[in-house]
Amino acid sequence: MRTDNWTLTAEVMELELAERFTIARGSWDAARNVFVTLGLAGRTGIGESGPDARWGESCESVIAALESFDLTALNGPYDFEGLHALLPPGSARAALDIALHDLAGRLAGLSVSELLGLAGGPRPVTSLTLPIANVGAMVERARQHADYPVLKMKVGFDEDVAAVAAVRDVYGGKLRIDANEGWTESEAIARLRALEGLDIELCEQPIEAGNHDALRRVTGATAIPVFADEDVCTAADVVALGDVVDGVNLKLRKTGGIREAVKAVAAARALGLGAMLGCDLESGVAATAQAHLARLFDYVDIDGPLLLASDPWPGVGYDKGVLILPGGPGLGVRRAS
Repeated sequence: MRTDNWTLTAEVMELELAERFTIARGSWDAARNVFVTLGLAGRTGIGESGPDARWGESCESVIAALESFDLTALNGPYDFEGLHALLPPGSARAALDIALHDLAGRLAGLSVSELLGLAGGPRPVTSLTLPIANVGAMVERARQHADYPVLKMKVGFDEDVAAVAAVRDVYGGKLRIDANEGWTESEAIARLRALEGLDIELCEQPIEAGNHDALRRVTGATAIPVFADEDVCTAADVVALGDVVDGVNLKLRKTGGIREAVKAVAAARALGLGAMLGCDLESGVAATAQAHLARLFDYVDIDGPLLLASDPWPGVGYDKGVLILPGGPGLGVRRAS
């Protein structure tokens, strides 16, 4: 197979959300994501990532990184490790890595799950997110999804303890919370202790990233398992958090794609940490890539397409939290007609 005739196109697409999405540090009515189409030998693969200013990224910086990348440096369409040696972690590598896995699967006639040795077997059910809103709206959203097995509630705002209690009054399934760095250390300890009687499955990133000593103290002060999110991107970050938290939330955007995510979850397993696979506001491209990996994780939060007004690249399906992978080679996604 000739490997000197690669093609690559990258475009920014705005994904309108079904409703405003608010977390402790911001609100969105739409997501601007980068989509990559990678071609070789008459086949193409698709990738996606949502650049995040929290990590110093923009769609423009990601496009620039992709357009300057020399694809001929790769040793063919199965050189996943080579890609990771040539680009740093982040959105540019994540989008290209997903596209490369999709392309490789299509060329081999295998799904990404089969390509990775992860076909068949059960996958954890995904949570559905309750963004920050007034308490009445959050309670009503929980009531509407009372038959959903897992909800994840965004916290990190005034009266959030009361809001969680109100949601718990109408929802009996598994309930996770995510502060997105929204509390100080003292607030985190006080609020997590106040929530301990509400059967909270876990809490993500209670305090600002970058202070492992404070995060370790928060973890030790509550019976609710604490998972790092903004504090963890790569396998090396997982190792650094081994005695700090109870678990880690990994995302393809942060790891820089599937290859590093596999390494990072292996590191978590070796350290006895819980492992969650998370998502951003994204289409079926990135969500389906994550679903192909889901067997490796204890918990998954892959609800991005469920938060969109419409999905331009449908792929993974949902049945009250059960992930349904599409058929066909590669990711199995198809552009909406």
